[in-house]
Amino acid sequence: MKMQICGIEVSEGISKKSGKPYSMGSLHTLTPLAPPMGDGNIAKGAMGSTYECDPVLLRKLEHLPFPVTAEVDIGAQMRFGERREVVLDVRPLDLVKKAA
Repeated sequence: MKMQICGIEVSEGISKKSGKPYSMGSLHTLTPLAPPMGDGNIAKGAMGSTYECDPVLLRKLEHLPFPVTAEVDIGAQMRFGERREVVLDVRPLDLVKKAA
């Protein structure tokens, strides 16, 4: 699915509590709002969505200026009995220049 990525986060290190290494990432996208339902209602622009993502995938984007348009593959993953949408792959399509 084609998405506009407005930011990424990677957090890696050693847990102070357990002493074990951790590595996690988040991909932040802009999701367009649906058209308004009914006369006189307004829906313009986009809202943010956040997806869990392997930091290895996010490292492919760290050198790019944001926002970036990319093809993003998303899939479902069960973790601790909870269904979550996670990013499976990210492929930058083109660069979006920042407004002056």
